Amino acid sequence: PTGITLAPLPNLSSGSIPLPTSVSTTTIPNPYQRGFFNSYNLTVEQEIGSNFTFNIGYVGTYAVRPVVNLNANASAPGTGSAGGLLSKKYGANYTGTINELAPFKDSRYDSLQTTATYRFAGGSNLNVVYTWSKAMSYADDEDLGGLSFPYPAFWSKNYAPAGFDRTNNVEVSGVMALPFGKDEPWLHNGIGGKILGGWLVNPVMSAMSGVPFTVGAGGNLNANGSGQTADLVAPFHVTHGRPPRTGVTCALGDASCEYFAPNSFAAPLITSAANARYGNTNRDEFRGPGYFSMNLSVVRDFKMREWATLQVRADAFSLTNTPHFGNPNTTCPASATTQGPIGGTGQLCNTGTNNNFGVITGVAQPGGFFGPDPGNRVLWFGATVNF
Repeated sequence: PTGITLAPLPNLSSGSIPLPTSVSTTTIPNPYQRGFFNSYNLTVEQEIGSNFTFNIGYVGTYAVRPVVNLNANASAPGTGSAGGLLSKKYGANYTGTINELAPFKDSRYDSLQTTATYRFAGGSNLNVVYTWSKAMSYADDEDLGGLSFPYPAFWSKNYAPAGFDRTNNVEVSGVMALPFGKDEPWLHNGIGGKILGGWLVNPVMSAMSGVPFTVGAGGNLNANGSGQTADLVAPFHVTHGRPPRTGVTCALGDASCEYFAPNSFAAPLITSAANARYGNTNRDEFRGPGYFSMNLSVVRDFKMREWATLQVRADAFSLTNTPHFGNPNTTCPASATTQGPIGGTGQLCNTGTNNNFGVITGVAQPGGFFGPDPGNRVLWFGATVNF
């Protein structure tokens, strides 16, 4: 085609091509030290009588050198591109972003898992499962995520609970037949037994701790590959304020709308490149609201003919209509270059024009492609003919 000027092809005679300093790319280290996973568990199970079974166990996974995405030209706060690892090593100021998919340190999951099952006469059962766990990592989603603080001197700020970590997880489920009708304890005969007999009730309840979050801050950190974190200047205090409702505006400082007290945080004071620093908080140091959900199914089969059965059912998802709130807004809106009331600290995060800091404005995101999970009640009714 005319009117298009192509760049000249590079000279391949030397076997290598110098990377222009403005180019962004993703690479892998050479040599590539491939990692591995160790998984282990030990479970003890005990049957008590003929109806009750209980087990308890330890389940763990230890990942050695999982792949993470990090900025290969990371720099310390205040040093910018010129202070990047590659810029200093090769004597060039790399302004492009060079990401490295590198096997990096380790991550682990440790848990105490328990299950109790009770079997009723007639085939009904009730299951209670409890997991107490901790997942620790340097980055979420391995190579799909990124190392928040890629400069080697600050790697320790990355090691924290994983973004999906939930300390407590309780699950209750069961399949229970109503005790009415033929061969059941009550209402063997009559209209009551005919109406109430034969129904199966299937509950599923989930209750979990919230997931972690990082409190970020503004200001000119001037560090390649990383963002800023806020200073914690007072004890972190959860106020359990309700999110804004339709037609309700949260005024600045209205504690009834705040999940945590925003004046516990301040932006780090940065007046020049010489005193640039990260805030004293780390990745995933704080935890958001918990999660509760209960689903319920009611099912019954009606024999129509010897060869045909009518099944009717009702399903309630999020039966209790409990909202599933996401984590609050966690970016401190205050200026990191303005002296605040705390010595050596910028403005408190409850100042400024953005009054959503510490306020929940969204619902939970279960992950993947499932989308938002608001927790609103959904009812399904259905009938099926089986023959």
